Amino acid sequence: MSDSFARGLERVSGHDAQRRVRTVSLAELGALCEREGMTPAQGGRQALAHDVTPLPLLKSRHGISLSEQAALMDSTVLLVGAGGLGGYVLELLARFGVGHIVVADGDVFEESNLNRQLLSSVADLGRNKARVAAERVARIAPLVEVRALEMFLDRSNLPLALQGVGVVVDALGGIEPRIALHDVALSLGIPVVAAAVAGWTVVVGSETEARRGISRMWSDPGASDAEHTLGSLAPAVSLAAALMAAETSRYLLKGELRLAGRMLHVDLASFSFEIYDLE
Repeated sequence: MSDSFARGLERVSGHDAQRRVRTVSLAELGALCEREGMTPAQGGRQALAHDVTPLPLLKSRHGISLSEQAALMDSTVLLVGAGGLGGYVLELLARFGVGHIVVADGDVFEESNLNRQLLSSVADLGRNKARVAAERVARIAPLVEVRALEMFLDRSNLPLALQGVGVVVDALGGIEPRIALHDVALSLGIPVVAAAVAGWTVVVGSETEARRGISRMWSDPGASDAEHTLGSLAPAVSLAAALMAAETSRYLLKGELRLAGRMLHVDLASFSFEIYDLE
């Protein structure tokens, strides 16, 4: 941290007596970053390094430590798919302060997405999902850097997209692209968190190369997706995304996956929750 930034931060930071932490507002941090030639994301990381919490991250304090928040800000996640699952996952990871998110999706929003896709709106019909995702994060979480890949990922371009990534979130629909994503990411030593929704049913899991799990469900690339038979319902989609975001964050904070080699099965019609060992 430069001496001038540290001095400026000292001048504009305040103190939250209830939580006993030093804080800085987005407006003050943004003005300071502009003077110092820094982006808000860079300034946010520098503030945390100086034991000052930007106000958008204040309510996470005590739930996670300052060092853990800094670790999140330094993390990079590849989110593949910015539709139903991906939109909610993006929202949660960005608001939690995951500092670098790469969003990949070659699809555009259509009217049938409006029943459950957080990022979809009438105004954005026909627009690329990854681009809309990046624009939303810029509005709600300016301390987070998002890079939009307006393309579908496959075995040919995945290695490049995975460079520098700590964990992958599989928010895809269909089976064939999921198989490619898991195979390539795991072969590079990058863990994958995934989920699927069909009607009121949710399945969530994670895996590493040594502990394969949820991808065992998708062994046939030509099989049809259950979503096309049972539909995709908003409550189930948002629940699945919250579980994915929690598993992803747990890995970034603690280096562990609670669902590695396993699958959480949720039936919201009966409110049953079960975990199965898939190894």
